[in-house]
Order: sequence, then C-alpha cells, then structure tokens
Amino acid sequence: MLWAALSAFIMSITGKGDDTFVFRKTLEHLQKTVAAEVHDAGRRQKAEATLERARAAFVRHRERLHKVSQCLERLDRTYAVAAADYRRCLADARPAWDATAEELVRLDREFASALTPAEYAAIRRGARR
Repeated sequence: MLWAALSAFIMSITGKGDDTFVFRKTLEHLQKTVAAEVHDAGRRQKAEATLERARAAFVRHRERLHKVSQCLERLDRTYAVAAADYRRCLADARPAWDATAEELVRLDREFASALTPAEYAAIRRGARR
C-alpha cells in the first residue's frame, strides 16, 4: 500500500498524472486483493478499515491542497502581487504534505500488522499487477 500511495503522492507533487484517479483505482485494486487473499474475517475487516482510512486521508489531503491552490489562483488574478504573498499561500503546503506522508506511513504499518506476512506479501504481489 505504501508504494502505491507514494507513487500517487509523487504524481501530485510533480503535477504529472491524475493522482486522485490513480489513488482511487489503487485502493479499489487493494480492496479486491484483500477480499481474495484474506480469508480470516477479522483480519480482512481490519485491512479493509485501514484502506478506508487511507481513502479518507487522501480526501483530506486533497482538501488541504485545494485551499492552497485557491489562494494561489486568487493571487494570479492580481497584478500587484508580491513574492511574500505567494509565500503566505504556500506556508500551508508543506504541513499538508508532511501530515499526509506521516498518515500514509502509519496506515501502511497498520495495514501490514492487520495481515499475516503471507497475506501481506500476496497483496503486494497483486498490487504490482
């Protein structure tokens, strides 16, 4: 899960690709793989709940970045804008990225701990397909 999340994260940093689409599709694929590979109902429920929290974390991340984008768009419509104005808009960007990265790493650990090592390995193999 971490590698898929990081690839979507990198795409949103670089602006290359639709990170929302990629992240959503990755989570859908992981949910299907969990359903196929995890036969214990309790572990499957924990893994699925972790994936749902990852989805919610990504939604919160996009909302935080949307606020930064709105601020930048407002400035771009102004001719009398200074570099300090842009810095004020971007002040919230780094904390947003840091919060998302920390949360995704924590969720990846929770996801792995909800599964047996064999289940986690099978899901990781399935995620590469």
